[in-house]
Amino acid sequence: MKRLLPLIGWLSLFLAFPAVTYGQNFIGLTKDQIPVLLKSVNPQFKLDRNAVNHTYNYLKYVDKISEQTILFFMSEKNTCTYVRWMSDYSNLNDITSMLNRNYRKNGSGKWSYTDKGETYTVTLVEEEWYFTVTIRKD
Repeated sequence: MKRLLPLIGWLSLFLAFPAVTYGQNFIGLTKDQIPVLLKSVNPQFKLDRNAVNHTYNYLKYVDKISEQTILFFMSEKNTCTYVRWMSDYSNLNDITSMLNRNYRKNGSGKWSYTDKGETYTVTLVEEEWYFTVTIRKD
């Protein structure tokens, strides 16, 4: 069982992140559409209503197995404007490799991709205790 837990965490990470970014583009979806799509492609992520920040309009999802958090930031009209994904450093090498495989590298910690004629920027920033990957429409 001890050997199985790290494997489950890694598989969860590998399956989760590409679906959130590479396989599915959540930018432009509504606050009602995101939970439905995320549940179908990443059921390990659960809505977290424990922390509330009244400054931002967002949906927060967590995956406690591999210590990941995804924030979907919404416009005033409840449409996703950008996605921020945070993870423990134990996932950094796998995520960087995935970003290099699936996106066009644009410099240190920057990638881009095109979806339905729109260009998106992916940025990886290393923080003190975790790293973040942000996806924004150009």
